[in-house]
Amino acid sequence: MRLNRNLILLVLCFVAICSAKKLKDEDFSEFDDFDQDEFDAGAETASTTSIPSTKVNHDQVDNDFPDTKQDDVTINDGNDDDDDAMFDDEEFEAPDAFPTSSPSTPDLKIAEVPANLTGNSWEAYHCEAIMLIILLGYLINFLIGRTKNARLANLIFHSQQDLLAKNFSLVGDNGQTRTNPAEEQITSMQKETENLYILWCSGRTAVESMLMEIRFVKRQCLFNSLAAMLKSVNDTLVYTIDFGKDELETFVFCLARKRSAARLHRDMLDLSQFCSEKKNADKKGLNGNYQVLSEIGEVTTSILDNRVVDFIDKYPDALEYIHVSDQYMGMKNQNPDQPNQNASQQQDALNVNERTVRRVLIVAFNLLPQNDRSLSVTCEVATNDYLRLVFYLIDRLNTFRLASKEAKMKAIKNRQRIEEQFLKNVNLQRQEQAQQRREEKRRAEKEKVMQSDDPELQRKWEEKEHKKEMKRRQPKMKQMKVKSM
Repeated sequence: MRLNRNLILLVLCFVAICSAKKLKDEDFSEFDDFDQDEFDAGAETASTTSIPSTKVNHDQVDNDFPDTKQDDVTINDGNDDDDDAMFDDEEFEAPDAFPTSSPSTPDLKIAEVPANLTGNSWEAYHCEAIMLIILLGYLINFLIGRTKNARLANLIFHSQQDLLAKNFSLVGDNGQTRTNPAEEQITSMQKETENLYILWCSGRTAVESMLMEIRFVKRQCLFNSLAAMLKSVNDTLVYTIDFGKDELETFVFCLARKRSAARLHRDMLDLSQFCSEKKNADKKGLNGNYQVLSEIGEVTTSILDNRVVDFIDKYPDALEYIHVSDQYMGMKNQNPDQPNQNASQQQDALNVNERTVRRVLIVAFNLLPQNDRSLSVTCEVATNDYLRLVFYLIDRLNTFRLASKEAKMKAIKNRQRIEEQFLKNVNLQRQEQAQQRREEKRRAEKEKVMQSDDPELQRKWEEKEHKKEMKRRQPKMKQMKVKSM
């Protein structure tokens, strides 16, 4: 698919360049012909045209036009019309006023117009042409990426639909009440975004619900697709199972690849609180790419049995991580004092006397081509094995119980310690809020007193505040009673 996309882009670029060159030649040939014809016609006219010149005798001009100082004599005879025709003012011209010039061709220099100023030149629109090509490629990539994500989601759903229907009574719950039995059949997954598809399932023993998420690479975005190729980001299939209150033993466990183990231990609140060490999984029969984060040692041996080890050997790059926790609280709150929370929401959060935790099993798989197969064939065939492993883990965790009393006592002490720390933090936050309210009340009272015009009231308020400050600075004395002998 990537090769086809690159070929399409190369063909589009070649067609655009060829069309630009052709349009350029056609446009400039029209203007060149017009300029050549105009130049030839001008040269021919200039060569055939001559300027007539007339030589005038100065003596005759002086005789014909006598001095104006002489007396004016008016003679009227019948030859007036002949004299006017003989001495025409326009026929005789002074040589000094209009000098003669030899006929010559005008020296015209045609300046070359820059290419960026010509309106019909494609060379002036390099940036626009590049932007159009990028936008066209982005649009084509968007359509291809969106179609591919939707097709893969449908393949995974249809390949697991029968297995899900056997293990859950309700597959594809969208939160709406259904009265018609014909509407109970779900034909596709619910699309949250162009790269995220979800499916809710419920109706199984010891399990409240299961959320199936397919997190695709953002193939609809050209820049994210290029970044995914550089960073080698894969599509992931995540199953999140919520257990009942008493259906999961008290422990925290995680098996993850090395690149994910550090991120989970840093971001997940339960793993950072209960699992202090990260150990390699070499001793458990796994390869060196996996690490174990476990609160209790015997849990690791019970979960990583032969079935799980065989699955990892069969699909070495498929399993990303397995996270089991009865104290799941999500990711760490990077910004506890969020500005978008109002005072009522913050007060409700402080009024909670106990932590809100979930008992979950989270299993994440990588969607990669397996055994020289394409990604589509892998999603259609191998995902059934992924789902069977999830059901095996559900049944295994439902029946697992801690055997030793030391492990149970350790788990109880860890939870008591975390609970005390939580209550201490809540009390500290409550004290800070109470102090803040007192300061605001004192500031409002001071402003009210200062705005009044009564100086006696202001003096009394200042004396009162001074006494409070002095009392606060006095050392505290303990009173001891001594019994008399």
